[in-house]
Amino acid sequence: MNTAGLSLDNIPEFRIPMGFFLTAPWFGILASLLLLFSPEVINSRWHPAMLATVHLLTLGFAASIMIGAMMQVLPVIGSQPVPAVARLSPWIRGALVGGTASLALGFLLMQNILFYLALVLLCGVFLTFLSAVGLALVKVQKPGDSIYCLRLAALCLLLTVVFGVLQLSTYLDFQWLAYSFERTDKHALLGLVGWCLLLVMGVSFQVIPMFHVAPAFPKWFCRGVTTLLVLLLAMGVFLSDPFATIALVLLPLVVGFYGCYSLYILHNRKRKLTDYTVRCWQLSFVNLVAACLLYILGQLGIEILDRRDQFHLLLGFGFGLGFVITVMLGMLQKIVPFLMFLHLQRACIHDPSAFIKLPNMRELLPVSDSKWQFRLHSATLLTFYLSFFGGNLQYPLVFVAAAFMLASFSWLFATLYRANNRYTRNLPRQKPQQPADSAL
Repeated sequence: MNTAGLSLDNIPEFRIPMGFFLTAPWFGILASLLLLFSPEVINSRWHPAMLATVHLLTLGFAASIMIGAMMQVLPVIGSQPVPAVARLSPWIRGALVGGTASLALGFLLMQNILFYLALVLLCGVFLTFLSAVGLALVKVQKPGDSIYCLRLAALCLLLTVVFGVLQLSTYLDFQWLAYSFERTDKHALLGLVGWCLLLVMGVSFQVIPMFHVAPAFPKWFCRGVTTLLVLLLAMGVFLSDPFATIALVLLPLVVGFYGCYSLYILHNRKRKLTDYTVRCWQLSFVNLVAACLLYILGQLGIEILDRRDQFHLLLGFGFGLGFVITVMLGMLQKIVPFLMFLHLQRACIHDPSAFIKLPNMRELLPVSDSKWQFRLHSATLLTFYLSFFGGNLQYPLVFVAAAFMLASFSWLFATLYRANNRYTRNLPRQKPQQPADSAL
C-alpha cells in the first residue's frame, strides 16, 4: 500500500464517517422491499414507487456513503479538514435520513406536507454540507488531480440540488413553475454523471494506485478527461440543439474512455492477489462501459428494447446500481478496515504494548464477508439485467433480483456492524490518571 503524499494528521474521528456508512444500507433495504412487493414498477420510470426507489438509492444510500467519504477523504488527500465536522455530521446525517424518508413517502402517498418537509430538510442538508466542504476545497493550497475533480463534483452537486428543488416545487402549491420531463433528465444527468461519476473519478485517481499497487493515472488523463467531461456535460444541460445533442453523443465516449483506461490501469497492477475490492472496481467499469454503449446505440436509433421507458430504466440501473453502487460496495470493503486499523494505531500511541494485540485489516473485515458481498451484488445485477429481456418472466425475475438486492444490503449492514464491534472491542482502554500527591 502506497500512502505517499497523504496527510493522516487531520482525519476526523472514526465515528463520523462510520455513522453514515452504517445508516446507508437501511435505505438500500427499503428500496429492495419496494421492488420486492411492487415488481410492476419496472414498467415505468415515472411510477411513484419507482421514483421512491430511485431516491432511496441515490439520496439515502449513495449520498450517505459519499458525504461520509468526503468528510474522510478531504483531510487525507488535501490536508484540509472539513470545518466543524464533528458538530455538523450528526445534524447532516439526521436531516438526510428524515428528508429522504419524507421524499420517498411523498412519492408513494402524494401528500404535500411530506414534500414540504423533504424540501426543507434536504435543502438544509446539502447547503450545510456544500458550504463546509466548499470552504475546505477552496482552502486546499496545492490541489492535485483528485481535488480538482472533487471541486467540479461539488459544483455539479449544487446544480443537481437546484434542479431537484425546481422539480420538487412542482409537486407543491407553487404555481410559478410547471413540471418538466426535460428538467428531470437534466437533474438525473447532473446527479449521476456530474456528482457521482466525478466523485468516483477523483477517488479512483488516488485510491486505485494506493491500495492496489497499480500505475498512477497520468496527469494529462486526469485533467484532460475531467475537463472535457464537464464541458460536454455543461453543453448538454445548458445549451439547446444541435449543440446539446452533439455534446450528449460525445459525453458517453469520454465516460467510456475513462472506464476502459481504468480497467487497463487495474490490469497492470503489481499486486495480483484475490481482492474483492478490485473485482468490484472491474465489475463497475464493465457496467459503466456497457451503459455508455447502450446509450450510444439509443442515440443512433438502434432500439434493443421495445419500450423507451424500459430502455431508460435499463440505463439507470446499469449506471446507478451497476457502476456507482458497485464502486461503493467495493470501496467500503477496503476503506473501512483501513480506517479502523489507522485509528486503532493512533489510539495506541500512549500504550506501545497495545500494538502487539492489534488485529490486522483482514481480521477486522474478513475476506469471506467481502466475497459474499460481491456474490450477492453480482447476482442482483445479473437478474435485474435478465428481467429487462425476460418477456413473461419479467416480474418473477424482478422479484428474484429484489430478493438478492435485499440480501446484499442486509449483508452489507451486518458486515459493517460486525466490523465496528471488532473495532470497539480492540480499542485500548485509557488508564485512569493517578491523583497528584498532596504532600508534594
